[in-house]
Amino acid sequence: MSLAIRVENLGKLYAINRDGAPAASSLREQMARGFGRLIGQGSPAVPRPDERAAAVRDKEYWALRDISFEVNTGERVGVIGANGAGKSTLLKILSRVTAPTEGRVEIHGKVASLLEVGTGFHPELSGRENIFLNGAILGMSRQEIRKKFDQIVDFSGVEKFIDTPVKHYSSGMYVRLAFSVSAWLEPDILIVDEVLAVGDQAFQTKSAARMRELTQEGRTVLFVSHSMATMNQMCQKALYLENGRVSSFGTVEETTIEYQRDVIEQIEQGPWHRAEFTPPDAKVTLTRPEDSAATLLSVRICDRQQRTTEFLDIAESFEIEASYSLDRQVPDGVVPNLHFYDELGGRVFISLPAERMPGTKGVYSVRCTIPAFALNVGRYMAGFALSTFGTETQNHFDAQFCLRFEMKEADLALDLRRHGYTGALPGFARPRFDWRPA
Repeated sequence: MSLAIRVENLGKLYAINRDGAPAASSLREQMARGFGRLIGQGSPAVPRPDERAAAVRDKEYWALRDISFEVNTGERVGVIGANGAGKSTLLKILSRVTAPTEGRVEIHGKVASLLEVGTGFHPELSGRENIFLNGAILGMSRQEIRKKFDQIVDFSGVEKFIDTPVKHYSSGMYVRLAFSVSAWLEPDILIVDEVLAVGDQAFQTKSAARMRELTQEGRTVLFVSHSMATMNQMCQKALYLENGRVSSFGTVEETTIEYQRDVIEQIEQGPWHRAEFTPPDAKVTLTRPEDSAATLLSVRICDRQQRTTEFLDIAESFEIEASYSLDRQVPDGVVPNLHFYDELGGRVFISLPAERMPGTKGVYSVRCTIPAFALNVGRYMAGFALSTFGTETQNHFDAQFCLRFEMKEADLALDLRRHGYTGALPGFARPRFDWRPA
């Protein structure tokens, strides 16, 4: 497979002025600051040489440092990380908008980049004129642009306004047309920043499909987004930047999970796993109406040996046990319900018992058995609720995400359906369906 991008020991250093902003880079800014010093505004005392050296060091900011990775032709690679991690700086360097301070970048092929709303558009020109302008910038002839013109306009959905100056476009129209130009004029490498978030869901879905088409045609795509769902939908690999350095580079599933876990740990400043819950607990949202007849007493996860644990073997069944009390009679009975989520809060499935539980006053315990291989390897959350279903649904209480546990696969050989495959299997469930010759 041929190489599209090679980055070796890349670094970008910015100089920060005394008010915390980047140092003046344009002639206009430099003249304005020089004039300010002439009239005595912001004119500092002359420091000693050692003070000047320390001040220079304090004003240096490495947006990127020691960045190295390779992208093959035809790959869709996402770039993820917190604000200030260096994502946009990296894309600007790869787009040749800014130069690196150190290191080396190899780009093989024509690059089209969409880094912010209106990138490459002249506001006074119409949409039609900007399509031809952008095509010319990409090195395409007028005839080549004409062949793609109808596809670009149709994909963007701005045909009614194609002869209107783009300065009158909304941000969504801007992005739709700009992406359409970049995606349909067929660059070798397409670089897209967070701007697609401006578009609606329908356009984002179309954009993801178009990116897949481009890579199937041998084009390369680099994409930045703060949405991990979008990242998993659009990309095959992901580069995780943290404080200007590469934290990891691998499959999009593994890398986005690592990033999300880092975010959760930073927010919670404590362990993620929770094998049992007893109210009250400030870390768990327990919803209980004032007129509720029920009170949640406890919930826990246990293995086959009835040991409370947050680490479970995928090849063994496990149980979730809950205790609650009814403070008064509930004529229609009650229905315990378990809600299972992935670690990002996406619902995996719900489990309800075959029969209603008694509605008489008293203390009750219920136990739900989850069979082996019902869930895949990974982290999950569970919530426990008690409800009554009739003409109207009444929730007596709901403990959301009260349990957090992890499924592990200690012995890959235990799952004969792997047939020798030792890699990670995607998805949130691993149900064991019946297969037979047709």
